[in-house]
Amino acid sequence: MKAHVHAMLIAVAAFGASPSLAHGSTQPKHGGIVSLSGETLFELVTAPTGVQLYVVDDDDPVDAAKMTAQLSLDTAGKTQNVVLAPAAGNRFDGPALQLKSGDKVGVLVIDKASQAHLGTTFAIK
Repeated sequence: MKAHVHAMLIAVAAFGASPSLAHGSTQPKHGGIVSLSGETLFELVTAPTGVQLYVVDDDDPVDAAKMTAQLSLDTAGKTQNVVLAPAAGNRFDGPALQLKSGDKVGVLVIDKASQAHLGTTFAIK
């Protein structure tokens, strides 16, 4: 019995400590680029019609309607700040942006009720 419990504890410790099991997939689900900050996954999607930001916190999609979001684009030392509008589900929408290699994009999402801040930075390659 002790050997069975010991084997089970080893298995739980081995799998419980695995970083691949701590979060869902970090692969882009919308064709964008992904950044993980703590327990929060951000996916930035650029298209000719506009930019989209998807946010998943602790494996649960956030409710964009209950949050505010902004994006800061740093291109060669010049910063452009853009307010993103809540859209369907966990998506925020903004205007079309021309992102180039070397640009840095910072995003900040704030929960309206708790004022909790979630954010990350994308380095465009």
